[in-house]
Amino acid sequence: MSSAEVIQALGGALKDAAGPGAGDEFRRSQALSGYSVARHLAAEVEFAPRLEADFRRELADFLDGEDAARVAAAEPERLGAVLGDLLAELRERPGEDATRLAGRLRAALRRLCDREIAALADAD
Repeated sequence: MSSAEVIQALGGALKDAAGPGAGDEFRRSQALSGYSVARHLAAEVEFAPRLEADFRRELADFLDGEDAARVAAAEPERLGAVLGDLLAELRERPGEDATRLAGRLRAALRRLCDREIAALADAD
């Protein structure tokens, strides 16, 4: 979901939680869930540019040629699809170099996930 879609869904949940019968436990849990979503979305919006920049720098350290050019040119919302295509292509390429490159790419993706989880865990 895009940030705008998450915010829209959050608004709907909070509106429902504030409706008739707002004192019941279900509505209270909806409001608390909305708070949690907002807190994590704020952290994601705050840290996303830095996470992306750091990740792209890491990829630039080991990708070269056409692979590096495709990744560098990818818009943020398309980067995942570009990397998925690259991993699929690397599985088809013969040789140890392709296997090593795919391993490095998967390791970089794991580190990105770890950094994003850490950013979300630190959300106030």
